[in-house]
Amino acid sequence: MLLNKYVDNALDTTFPVFVDEALVGEVLAFMQKGGLECAPVLHDGQITAMVTLMDLLPFEQSIKTKGARLSELKLEQVQSIGFEEHIFDIFSRIRTFPSPLIPVSAEGGRYAGVIEKRVLLERIAAIFHLGEEAVTLELDVPSFDLKLSEVIAALEKNDATVLSFGMYPATPDGEGVVLTFRIQTYDLFRLVKNLEKYGYSIRYTSPPVKEKDDEMREKALEFIRFMEM
Repeated sequence: MLLNKYVDNALDTTFPVFVDEALVGEVLAFMQKGGLECAPVLHDGQITAMVTLMDLLPFEQSIKTKGARLSELKLEQVQSIGFEEHIFDIFSRIRTFPSPLIPVSAEGGRYAGVIEKRVLLERIAAIFHLGEEAVTLELDVPSFDLKLSEVIAALEKNDATVLSFGMYPATPDGEGVVLTFRIQTYDLFRLVKNLEKYGYSIRYTSPPVKEKDDEMREKALEFIRFMEM
């Protein structure tokens, strides 16, 4: 999903900004009055930094810096994210933005507004269905014999709907992989037992939702053990 397909309702174009020639004292007073923890700093319409209240407070009592400008402070340089970027490509850079706000730039690099870091993370979580509407299932699979289509087919054969999935190495030396699925199923217990019959190694499943499900599963396990005897 490109950012411009999602950002319309999330982009704040009215959040206060300062040019880098603004006086430190005036910026500090404005931020204190407005209860702002941080704000974008622009130079020729492009983002250069995010000034924070903590950057400015050391100069509150300093007479020498009353006439100082933001450009004279050694503020940490920040980048922006662009409208034409995919939110998955942005994800690896989210941690590089120190403040809870991420500046967004339009074509040509001109500042367009800010978006909350929290909003982007929530959107990514929604895409991968990390909420309560799904459960997690992890399988240990040998990497040399991995056929993802077969695994998904096995899940769907047992009335599970695959909402999203990922994979990571099972061990530090890279032997085998772990497939992590977010799925919807009306009977996770039945699904797990059938996958084990197919020879799949279950690494993790989400815990049961209700206590009564535990009782039913225990009774089912006892019955299965009895039949195996």
